[in-house]
Amino acid sequence: MKKLIFSLLIVAAATVSCGSSKKATATPAVTAAAPSGMVEEVVPLSGPQYRSDKQYYRAVQNGLSADRSMAQKIAMQNCRQELASAIQADVKAVIENYAKSSSTGVESTYTNQYQELAYSVVNQRLADVQVVDEKIYRETSGQYRFYVCLQIPKADLSENIAKSIENDAKLKADFDAEQFKKIFNEKMAANVQ
Repeated sequence: MKKLIFSLLIVAAATVSCGSSKKATATPAVTAAAPSGMVEEVVPLSGPQYRSDKQYYRAVQNGLSADRSMAQKIAMQNCRQELASAIQADVKAVIENYAKSSSTGVESTYTNQYQELAYSVVNQRLADVQVVDEKIYRETSGQYRFYVCLQIPKADLSENIAKSIENDAKLKADFDAEQFKKIFNEKMAANVQ
């Protein structure tokens, strides 16, 4: 009986000893920059060159699918939607500021029409987005994750919105293109991420 207990103790001690050495080697090294227990993840297309600036609206999105081309389509669609949302919010603010600064009483009369024309221009311009960068990864599950960064030049938007409003006979009479562009450019400069 004593031999059996002694043998079990030796086996238990060996098991604990081996188990603890495995745990020590499996623990990842923690760098000085990362808090204990945390691992920094690198996010694709996340540097400053992928953010909106004074010249461009930019957006980064990703798509996930078992089909590579579907992952790309999802990412592109998500990115276009993000660009459209950001641009439309800014254009709305610009038009409201323009209407308030206008001395012709434009604020109540034409604001909605300006916005509709501007949104139409934005939707047209979204078809001509520029691809800044793209990356594709295959996950361990076999699915593809596609990352894309798209951009639209801000100056083109300002010019095209102003032209669209000037081409509308009803709105043209009260529209000051230079004042609109000035307010647009001020908003774009202030809206850098």
